[in-house]
Parts: sequence; C-alpha cells; structure tokens
Amino acid sequence: VKFEGGKLPSSIGGLIHLRFLCLRKAGVSHLPSSMRNLKLLLYLNLSVAIGEPVHVPNVLKEMIELRYLFLPLFMHDKTKLELGDLVNLEHFWFFSKQHSSVTNLLRMTKLRGLSVTLSKRYTFEALSSSLRQLGNLEMLYLDCSYKIYLGELDLDFIHLKELDLDFIHLKELGLGVRMSKIPDQHQFPPHLEHIDLFYCGIEEDPMPTLERLLYLKSVSLRSDAFVGRKMVCSKGGFPQLRALKIYKESELEEWIVEEGS
Repeated sequence: VKFEGGKLPSSIGGLIHLRFLCLRKAGVSHLPSSMRNLKLLLYLNLSVAIGEPVHVPNVLKEMIELRYLFLPLFMHDKTKLELGDLVNLEHFWFFSKQHSSVTNLLRMTKLRGLSVTLSKRYTFEALSSSLRQLGNLEMLYLDCSYKIYLGELDLDFIHLKELDLDFIHLKELGLGVRMSKIPDQHQFPPHLEHIDLFYCGIEEDPMPTLERLLYLKSVSLRSDAFVGRKMVCSKGGFPQLRALKIYKESELEEWIVEEGS
C-alpha cells in the first residue's frame, strides 16, 4: 500500500491488540510515535524497501512480547533505537551500520534466527563475541554483500576462522562473505541441514567439503558464490541432499557428478 507522503497513519497506534504488523515493501519512510502503544505485537516487519532512509521513532523498547523483528536496511542517521528488554525475541534481522550496538544480542538468549547485514569490520568482531552466547541459534545469516556490491570491501574484511560456527542446534546457515575457499568441514555446525552461499567469490571447488556434511539437505550457490570453472561431486557424497540450486554460474565449464553421489 502507498500511504500519502510515505507516512504510516498515527491511527495505527489505536490497534492496541495487534499481534502482527508487516510493512514489507510498503514504501513507508516515516513511522509514527504512536506505534509505542502496540505493546502486544509478536511480529513486526519494518523492511519497507525504499531508496531513502526510514524514520523510526524509539518505540521498540516497550514491545517486550516481540518474537520476530525485522529492521529497515537504512534508517536516518539520528535514529536511536533502544531495544530495552526484548529478551523474548526469537528471530532478529538488522543492518549493523544502523544498529552497531550488537552487545544487545547478549540478552537475547532465546534467539533462534539471526540475520545481520555487516558494514564494518569492528561490528563483525563484536558480533563474533556476542554470538558465542546464543546457544539456541537454529538459523544464522551473515551478509556482507552490501559492501561487496559497492566495491568497498577488501578480501581480508572477514576471516571466518575468527567466527565460531560450531552451534550445536544450527540447521540453516547463509554466508555472503568473500573467501577464496570454503572453510574446512570441522568449522561448520555438526548438524547443518541448509547452506546458502552468495557473493563469496569462491575459487576452489566447494563440493569436496560440502559433500562431507552428512546432514545437508539443501545447498544454494547464487550471485557469484563460486567463480571456479570445474566442480566435482564424488561417489558417496551428500547422503541426504534433496536440493541443489546453482544461479548464474557463468564461469562453470565442467561439472562431474560421479555415480552414487
């Protein structure tokens, strides 16, 4: 829906029993302060997807019932969001440039899903420390493609060895991180079922590593995840794989799938 002047009406604050509010792709640039009245919200999606920064008033800290929270990719520089006691959050999507105080994550011990768009190295380092406290994570996405797309990211921006991915409950992992080769098998979560790789620029065939992850059910390689010319799936690899998705791999010239893979 397109709202006049890009402003969500303040009357939204009168819906005090609202549990679900999704503004995905709504083109809203201003949110009213009356939203602080929506204290029973369980799900709030503010990924409004417009080209200009979004004005988000400091209304979240009292929404202590929230389970799902999606923040806009771009917010006004003066935006100061206090997350307060959102200790019940189970799924959280945010852009580190706009919410660099990732130490807030330390209190969100119930988080099962986390998606972070990283903008600077220091936020990655702080995030790495915070993640160690989130033992219940089942889904994790680390997305650096914003900087990669703008050509502002060095290959040394992130070393995955600094990030402990050994979450016992993690089932789904997404990495939009530049790396010439995929991490070793032992660096991945032991029961990983789904992996999504994008903008990685991997030069060395990732299949010899991925096919050893015994519980993998789906693999997605998209947006220049793998830029090599040859890929080999070995006999006995991928014992549980159900879906393999390869997008726009223009450099791929040879794909060998051995019998029994």
